[in-house]
Amino acid sequence: MRALSSGTPMALDASSEIEAVYRRHGHVVLRRARELLRDDQEAREVVQELFVALLDDPAQYAGRSTITTWLYSATVHACLKRIRDRKTRARLLAAEVIRTDGRSAAPRAERLAAVREVLIRAPTELAQIAVYAYVDEMTHDEIARIVGCSRRQIGNLLERLRAWVREEEEGLGCEAP
Repeated sequence: MRALSSGTPMALDASSEIEAVYRRHGHVVLRRARELLRDDQEAREVVQELFVALLDDPAQYAGRSTITTWLYSATVHACLKRIRDRKTRARLLAAEVIRTDGRSAAPRAERLAAVREVLIRAPTELAQIAVYAYVDEMTHDEIARIVGCSRRQIGNLLERLRAWVREEEEGLGCEAP
C-alpha cells in the first residue's frame, strides 16, 4: 500500500487496497464529480459506480500512471457520460463559449454552464480535452501528461474542438466566432 500512497504507479490486486484508495481519494473524486455535474446525488452515484467497477475489475487500473491521475481521468470520463446521457439538450451559447483564440469572455460560472452544454454534444475525446482546458484551465503540458500524448497533439485536439464548435453554431444558426 505504501506505493499507492506515495503516488508510484502499480496495479491494484486486493479489495483492501481498493478500500484504502477509496478512503484516501474518494472525497477528491466526489468533489470533481460535483464540480462537473452540479448535482450532489449524481456525483455520489458516479463515485459509487467508479469504485464498484474498480472492485469488480481491478485490472482496469493497470498501473501505468498514479492512482490519482487514473481516478481523475476516470471521473471526468464518467461525468461526461452522465452529461451526454441526460435527456435535456440545451442550445450552445454563441461565440462567448469558446472563442477561436481559446479564451472565454464569460464569467467562470457562466462559462462552466456553457461548456457543459458543449460537452453534451461533443465527441468524447474532444469533450475530455474541453474539460481540462476550459473548466480546469490546464496548460497543454498538463493535459498532455493526463491524456498521455504530446503537447502538440493537445493543440491539434483543441483546434478540432474549436472547429467542431463553429460547425455546431452554424448548424444552430448562430454566428461563428
